[in-house]
Amino acid sequence: MKLLTFFFFILAAHGQTAVSPQNYVTIGNIQTVTLKQGKSVDAIIPASVLKGHHIQANPATLPNLIATELTLEPLEGLVIGKMTYPKSKPWKLKTASKVIQTYEGDVVLRVGLASSALKPGNYQVKGSLRYQACDEKNCFFPTAAPLVIPITVVK
Repeated sequence: MKLLTFFFFILAAHGQTAVSPQNYVTIGNIQTVTLKQGKSVDAIIPASVLKGHHIQANPATLPNLIATELTLEPLEGLVIGKMTYPKSKPWKLKTASKVIQTYEGDVVLRVGLASSALKPGNYQVKGSLRYQACDEKNCFFPTAAPLVIPITVVK
């Protein structure tokens, strides 16, 4: 019985310290975007990369690297404009010969939004931030962090 309890303790402890892929990047609090007809406004999307990790810049430095990519679901009457990615930081694996561009720590992405035909009211635009996280030794499977941009349309 003691041996069985020990294994449950080890499994529980391992589960609490293991990092799931979607937790390498955390999306911060996205403030409500207020839109007026005919005006464009940037939605600001704060994100944080887990300490000791990085994600690939957009565009990615090499063709075999998976760029970080923001995608938003279409919403009828909403124009999704230019997406702006943060300034990247150079990073080099100790055993590699090439420097790559990455994002680390706290980053901010922006996307232009405009109302072409939305009636006044509250809306939500769902999306995701797709990325591949890496550390000094490993690159992990690509994954995505879900996000929601709250929008208020006014006259």
